Amino acid sequence: MPPRFFCSSLPAASLSEAADSPERFCTLGPDETKHARKVLRLPVGASIEVFDGSGRLAEAEVVAYERDGGGLTQCRLGGVREVPEVFPRLTVATAIPKGPRAEAMVNQLGQLGADVLVPVQSERSVVEPGAGKVERYEKAALASAKQSGRPRLMAVEPMATLGEVLARPSDVKLILDPRGQPMPGLSDQLQTAKDVLVLVGPEGGWSEGELAEAQSAGCVRWRMAEHVLRIETAATAAVSILRYLTA
Repeated sequence: MPPRFFCSSLPAASLSEAADSPERFCTLGPDETKHARKVLRLPVGASIEVFDGSGRLAEAEVVAYERDGGGLTQCRLGGVREVPEVFPRLTVATAIPKGPRAEAMVNQLGQLGADVLVPVQSERSVVEPGAGKVERYEKAALASAKQSGRPRLMAVEPMATLGEVLARPSDVKLILDPRGQPMPGLSDQLQTAKDVLVLVGPEGGWSEGELAEAQSAGCVRWRMAEHVLRIETAATAAVSILRYLTA
């Protein structure tokens, strides 16, 4: 498999036949250029794969390295193809664990197929990520997509309150709770769902008030495991189960 690079804009799958058409070229940004040129040491003429994070992929050839604009790479595109979106869309609204566990969680959720990650503020939250941490999580999501071959990027949103998360339109809403129910019929509910929301609380657990608020908004308290799990374990396990049930 050729090395993969992110390009924020790719043309539609129907490309012009003209070899010198602007639609036949794309530009990699400074970070991707640094990785291609300094880390992988790819020569001009190297074959790569590019993706735009929204489902478009293309084989490409490195045609030039430019120094303007902080270092850019010009690539000639082969055929562009579009990968259909996978349903249901999974939004994970989760408390954030401490330290490097957070970025590891983001990477794993991206690999497993979560579509949106929302850091959620709860009464017992320990970590409340600002813009700088969210930017790091976005980079972890990009690295995850590049490594796993996933054609779509997991979106990382700014921190939201529980009320803001619960207001999101969703066909199925789940809140992880070790005192909840095992939900043997979950697979049937997921078959017709377009959007699924799963909430993962802090390691101190959701408060009774938060659980009541979630239930009032249509959430089902889901006992996913017999034991209390760490945040990142619970989040990745939930996405694994949901993607398995909808595969």
